[in-house]
Amino acid sequence: MKILVVSDIHYNKRFFRGVDESGAWEWLLNIVDYHKPDLLLSCGDWGEAVNLREFYGLLRRVRVWSIYGNHENLGVLRRMYNVLTDSYEPVLMGDGEIREFAGLRFGAINGIVALRRRERKGIPRKRPEEYIGVAKKLRGRIDVLLLHDSPYVDVPEYRGRIADDERTAAVGAAIHEARPKIVLCGHLHVSPYTVYRLGCGTLYIRVDSSQKHRHYAILYPQSHEAGDMERP
Repeated sequence: MKILVVSDIHYNKRFFRGVDESGAWEWLLNIVDYHKPDLLLSCGDWGEAVNLREFYGLLRRVRVWSIYGNHENLGVLRRMYNVLTDSYEPVLMGDGEIREFAGLRFGAINGIVALRRRERKGIPRKRPEEYIGVAKKLRGRIDVLLLHDSPYVDVPEYRGRIADDERTAAVGAAIHEARPKIVLCGHLHVSPYTVYRLGCGTLYIRVDSSQKHRHYAILYPQSHEAGDMERP
């Protein structure tokens, strides 16, 4: 069994800070075709150019579970259902939802933490207490937690570039409450990936699958170990 993990595909028909994001979907299909995973996990930020036709092309290749981040076409994500499963399984996981695959239990918290604005461009955001509240419902029930937002961790690329504040503290508190073996997230673009063992024992894995860094993770559930970060 093989699970492919991506985050922040950022599929958009534009150049952003000198990076052409229009090739993101073709890049994703290429790595799916190369690895042939049994499951694709996305930690959100598919991008605004995601559309029904191309997404169905992906679903004909691989089963997909996803949360949403803060750069999405939610109208598309909410309509997507897996076509390689016998059941009517949505692609988008709900807050606090738990799904099982290959003996592992996966839990979801959607979106990012915001201290003021409740949504932007139609994408809901959570106050710190709401975010932590979802995590409390997952405590003791999951092996892997899917987040889009990231806590602050003490690694060189975060120091001086990522705020250690109430927002990131809420994400850290949510992980502490849920107590998964592994937390998967994205949102930050300071480096291609970060792997870090949190104080609560959880293995923190962040990947940046944008066209700037083009990284992803491979998980092998049989061993319950994370594979190396890979870049084709």
